Amino acid sequence: MKKQFDYAAFTAYVLEESILHIEMKKTKELSAKDIEQISDCFHEIGNGKKVYVLVTFLDFISISDEAIRFAIKNNIQKIIGAVVYVVDNLGIQIGVKFFINFHKRNYPINIFETKSEAILWLKEIKKMK
Repeated sequence: MKKQFDYAAFTAYVLEESILHIEMKKTKELSAKDIEQISDCFHEIGNGKKVYVLVTFLDFISISDEAIRFAIKNNIQKIIGAVVYVVDNLGIQIGVKFFINFHKRNYPINIFETKSEAILWLKEIKKMK
């Protein structure tokens, strides 16, 4: 299994079995191609099981309508066990909270200020499933 994936919009690292860290690069907007690449990472490390995702940012990133349609069309939500965002900037936290509330999910989602808190939360959610 590949342990790292490097693309234009993000780098993904396998932290442990079925836990993936998506480190977003400084980019203006996520495209459908970016979402497809993230989905490919989920499928590769998930191996038919749920994937638990830690997302970190350098700055706020918007998501194109096309990317959202791609994610919905390809049922990406079905392979996600939980998502946690690490955001220590209040402005970005507000943007992430808006996005979370605007786009409903069928998996647990949370925001923390530190990676260690976020990873602990993901591990707890993973244990419960």
